[in-house]
Amino acid sequence: KMLQQKDTDLLEFAKSLAEKAGNLTKKYFRTGIGYEKKQDSTPVTQADLEAETLMRTLIEQEFPTHGIIGEEWGKKDANPGDGDRFEWILDPIDGTKSFLKGIPLYTNLVALLKNGKPFLGVINNPVLEELTWAMTNGGAFLNGRKISVSPTALLKDSWLQLTDPSDLLRRHPVTGKELMEQSGTTRTWADAHGYAMVARGDSDIMLDPIMSLWDIACLQPIITEAGGIFTDIQGRETLGTSCIAANPILHSQVLALFRKNEYT
Repeated sequence: KMLQQKDTDLLEFAKSLAEKAGNLTKKYFRTGIGYEKKQDSTPVTQADLEAETLMRTLIEQEFPTHGIIGEEWGKKDANPGDGDRFEWILDPIDGTKSFLKGIPLYTNLVALLKNGKPFLGVINNPVLEELTWAMTNGGAFLNGRKISVSPTALLKDSWLQLTDPSDLLRRHPVTGKELMEQSGTTRTWADAHGYAMVARGDSDIMLDPIMSLWDIACLQPIITEAGGIFTDIQGRETLGTSCIAANPILHSQVLALFRKNEYT
């Protein structure tokens, strides 16, 4: 049976995974790389596939009993024996569309679940050289500096970010329109980069109406350790298929809009 690794060792390993994936993907950035469409119509590139392969290989060498769930290569079950069950959740490129357009806001995501619950998360922006991470009960950090969510208290003063406003309006026409009208500023600095901005207080609210496990798993520890609230759009603290991230005051206001329009 493998010895229990210290939490800090797991965190350092996770950070190195994200950085190695970042270095690999950066070699393909702005090179005119092609892509194929997956069954869900989202693009996948050689960079996505190679970066996830690299991360999986490193995990299997270091932690052979750990499970792995990746966006591109599926699931490997954990084999914990009678110890804690660890599962790595990998998104080799979060924001492949941005990556393909040469926009330097794509990220590499690594999360670790311990007994089914998010334990640590890493967002690596390789082009901007921004590494954001958090571990449960350990605080949230950007390049080693402790970070926290903004104190903004009113929607009219808030900076709202959406990955795709048109998608929000299609899925939640009434709430989406109200939220954008009531917020001070709306921008589309998208995907995990937007959540990193919320965690460090440079943005106030980030919302996605549709998410997958590999998009969302690393975000929960980062937002909550930075003092924010992270739930799905119905207010459940779960790794669901949607999310709202904000400081506690603004989070309750956004949630109230959804409840008023959709869940009464």
